[in-house]
Amino acid sequence: MSILFPKVNKMPEWNFRPRFYDPEEEKRKERLQRLQNEKESGEHKTSLHRGSFREARDEKFPRKNTAQNTSRIAFWIALLVMLVFCFYYLF
Repeated sequence: MSILFPKVNKMPEWNFRPRFYDPEEEKRKERLQRLQNEKESGEHKTSLHRGSFREARDEKFPRKNTAQNTSRIAFWIALLVMLVFCFYYLF
């Protein structure tokens, strides 16, 4: 049988881990190191403070002025009064 099917040795397994360059990871590591250095030296100041999320929201979505709100409320009240008046005299 060995003449028809000769024994073939397996290829040896390689214990090789490829190295690659990831620029994003390098940037993260550099930024983390810089922040740790700033924290240790006391230079780091956080941008978060009480009300900062509200301020960011107001910058992104400015509030409408009160004149528009007042006129909108007056419109709905007038419409409601007219509907009540119409239903009262129709029925």
